[in-house]
Amino acid sequence: MKKTLYLNCFSGISGDMMLGVLLDLLGQEDLQLFLEGLALKNYEVSVTRSKRRGVAGVDVRITPGEDHPHRGLKEIMEIIEKSTIDPGAAAKASETFRLLAEAEAAVHGTSPEKIHFHEVGAVDSIVDIVGACVLLEALDPARVVISALNVGSGTVKCAHGEMPVPAPATAKLLEGVPIFSLGDPMERTTPTGAALARVFASEFGPVPPGVIVRTGYGLGDADTELANVLQGTLLEETDLRVGDIHHTRRHGGCDHRH
Repeated sequence: MKKTLYLNCFSGISGDMMLGVLLDLLGQEDLQLFLEGLALKNYEVSVTRSKRRGVAGVDVRITPGEDHPHRGLKEIMEIIEKSTIDPGAAAKASETFRLLAEAEAAVHGTSPEKIHFHEVGAVDSIVDIVGACVLLEALDPARVVISALNVGSGTVKCAHGEMPVPAPATAKLLEGVPIFSLGDPMERTTPTGAALARVFASEFGPVPPGVIVRTGYGLGDADTELANVLQGTLLEETDLRVGDIHHTRRHGGCDHRH
């Protein structure tokens, strides 16, 4: 049976959260092992198990050894091309940065080639995107289904000043994608998270019917009243019918809480 990855973005999605959930689903804790072929140095990776609102998951932190250099799309593409990583992962990483550049260009009224990334061009974001693409290739699901995205609310500070949430580039990336807002005011879906969701998703929608093989959780930075985690479920899809589901319920398929 084919395996499907379902990402439940009830608390949003970011690059770090994506790295964490994929590592958790793979049962791995050594991200550096997957980044050996990345043609980029001067950064440190921290992977720990922690909790958000009592939910345990993988907390990934990337610490750059440089202060957010500005990089153009051409420079980032060269880093990816020089990297000895899976060709499928390289293609996905290039597509992700291309989408980011197009979104930024649309917001600022220029061309993708003239965009010089700030946060996105920094070491941590390159590691987030390339790492997530390498991990997805390692997990190798037949398809990826992603829920509606919690974008958050309020404002966020970035290189261009204080912006509304979702940030303009994020909003551009999410055109045609189902979204909602829930929880304390904050940026819950980042531009990096939005771009990865666009590239990874075979479709956006509810969890498909199937048998759960494994679950994983990637942790966000903030510990808010809403558990700041990205939930990933690996499923073996089945042809369950409504009658089958009712039969399962009658025979103890539900967790009855008293």
